Amino acid sequence: MPNQNSSDRGRHAVVAVIIEQNRFLVIRRSEFVRAPGLICFPGGGIEQGEDFATAIQRELIEELSLQVQVGEHIWSSDTRWGTKLEWLLCHRASGCEPIAAPEEVASVHWMTAVELRKRNDLLGSVPDFLDAIEQGRIRFDSSKPELP
Repeated sequence: MPNQNSSDRGRHAVVAVIIEQNRFLVIRRSEFVRAPGLICFPGGGIEQGEDFATAIQRELIEELSLQVQVGEHIWSSDTRWGTKLEWLLCHRASGCEPIAAPEEVASVHWMTAVELRKRNDLLGSVPDFLDAIEQGRIRFDSSKPELP
């Protein structure tokens, strides 16, 4: 877990939840970003003037060259270091494969909740998200809609 950093207090970010065949798309953070080497969902900070959908689409292009359709907002949470997270269900465009941008992402993985739970290298928001699903605080339809 990253050290508590006063510059993170009040920060607002978006997180993409992409589920296919009961597996979540997760990334291993590169050595060049905060919390290097940890596994987390893709996403990042909301820039001035962006809404949640615009921010997550930009972040997924930057991190993974991945085009998505943004679905429902499924959860809000606060990290232990003071960042407010907005969790958005996203669906990747047909035929679009994630490609890691090495300055931000070391590797890309598809993992089940059970596989994630077994890891000891998760960013703190991941077990919090899995707990919220198990406790029924997050409900969503993960079916993939048709994309243009």
